[in-house]
Amino acid sequence: MDATAAHAFAVPPASVHRPTTAVEDVITLVAGVWLLTGTYVDGWAHNNLPDLETFFTPWHAILYSGFAVNALWIASLTWRRHSPGMRWIEAVPAGYGAAAAGVILFLVSGAGDFAWHSVFGIEHGIKALFSPSHLGLATGGFLILGAPFTAAWHSPARSSPQRLPAVVSAMLSGMVAAFILQEFAVFARHGLIQTYAAVPGTPPAVTSPTSSGIIISLASFFVSTATLFMPVLLLSLRWRLHPVVPAAMTLLPSVALQIMVALRDAWLVPAALAGAFLVAVLWAVVRPAPDRPARLMIATGLCPVVFWAPYFAGVAIHDGTLSFSPEIWGGTLTWTALEMLALSALTLKMRTAGSMMARL
Repeated sequence: MDATAAHAFAVPPASVHRPTTAVEDVITLVAGVWLLTGTYVDGWAHNNLPDLETFFTPWHAILYSGFAVNALWIASLTWRRHSPGMRWIEAVPAGYGAAAAGVILFLVSGAGDFAWHSVFGIEHGIKALFSPSHLGLATGGFLILGAPFTAAWHSPARSSPQRLPAVVSAMLSGMVAAFILQEFAVFARHGLIQTYAAVPGTPPAVTSPTSSGIIISLASFFVSTATLFMPVLLLSLRWRLHPVVPAAMTLLPSVALQIMVALRDAWLVPAALAGAFLVAVLWAVVRPAPDRPARLMIATGLCPVVFWAPYFAGVAIHDGTLSFSPEIWGGTLTWTALEMLALSALTLKMRTAGSMMARL
């Protein structure tokens, strides 16, 4: 077991870094929502406007102004905590160190993005998700949006209302990951699990998938499961969550992905609603908690099953049938359950090891 990784799941010791207040974290979230909105609006433009040929667009204006607000706010938090003789790095609020690094990374990547577009033009389609400058922007945004979650992790005694910024922060961070991995986002398109045969003069008909199509689909469900449920798992390691929390954390990112692609499969939104409702019911029945690891593993393992099942049902109802046989769609549900079981077992083991080290 890597000692550093294990220690990350332990209760952090007292630090020279002063913590933020819940109000300050709320302001960080508001600025983060601005940044994330710009990210998804820019994604909408890249998905729906084929003639983007300039860096200076309204979408980039929303994105970069959101970044400016976040950078100024984090700088002001640091400035107010600085005193004579203190190193500036020590003035960064507790849990905001990664966000400060994210500001620098975002700034460098933004300058690189302008240079990249000036040399190679504006990317379209999947190429935009492989641009090094865009990957840097996404990583910087991920670090910035995760600040309230990390801050709350450093202050475990906060009340339930004061922990709300941590919940939203974890969800927003997952939405950044879902955005940059949108080609694997199940709720962005249903063609990931359906194969169509096109015959001139007739509507496309559902047909059997190829082996490569099945593999791509399974990979998409793996990625989508991680981006949706890992934030829920991380929060559950620390706090007992109300059933509404995991439901909202799976529903809102799924709907946001559909909005970003101009609701081209709007009928998937009811499937997301049904899946989120089943997640809430599961959470209410199992009642997982940080001090109940078995229940936590059961809940996180079954969440993908109850969430993705309505997705398969919705596609079957819309198209009249599924490309996948019961073995494939049933196996996909099982694979995603095993994925979250493995991740929850690993993180629980790391948390236990970290707690033991903290007592030494």
